Amino acid sequence: MASWRYGWIPGREGDTMKKNERETDETGDDESVVESVVNDVLPGMGSLVKNLRKRSPELDQKIKEKDREIKKRLEEGYSPEPTVTHSVKIRSLVPPGRKVAEERPENKTIEPITDIFNEGDELRVVVEMPGVTREKIRIALIGRSLEISAKEGGKRYKKEIPLPWEGKVSKERYQNGILELVLEQK
Repeated sequence: MASWRYGWIPGREGDTMKKNERETDETGDDESVVESVVNDVLPGMGSLVKNLRKRSPELDQKIKEKDREIKKRLEEGYSPEPTVTHSVKIRSLVPPGRKVAEERPENKTIEPITDIFNEGDELRVVVEMPGVTREKIRIALIGRSLEISAKEGGKRYKKEIPLPWEGKVSKERYQNGILELVLEQK
């Protein structure tokens, strides 16, 4: 049975073989890497592969290709870890040479995110106005309408909320950009 040997061979100190050289068995026939592996895994099956190679030129060609691939991997140092490559391509939606008009948010009034909870005889209104201090917030109840507005630095907020009845503010809290009002019916 032939086997692959790399580096030094026991019993033959000072005598080394190249990676591509193979030892042959007693008959002098070269055994491919595939045949050797098959014979090591399933003893006796290497000769079956050898006979099939002689009868099928296609199988012989496939085994030769696999032998070359295995030898190349052994020479290069095969790693089971996959090689991952990536790239990023960025493409502008604006055609080249055309300028995009800048929108200045400090000149624009924003309608703040608002949640309204009907709790029977009370309404709880929660308004998000980040970047504004409590002193800059204006709350006005006009008839059946609640108006909330604020202006600080470059930020402007304004929200008008229709109410189901005329009411008054019974509780008010402002913390971390969140205004919470509790309105009760007059």
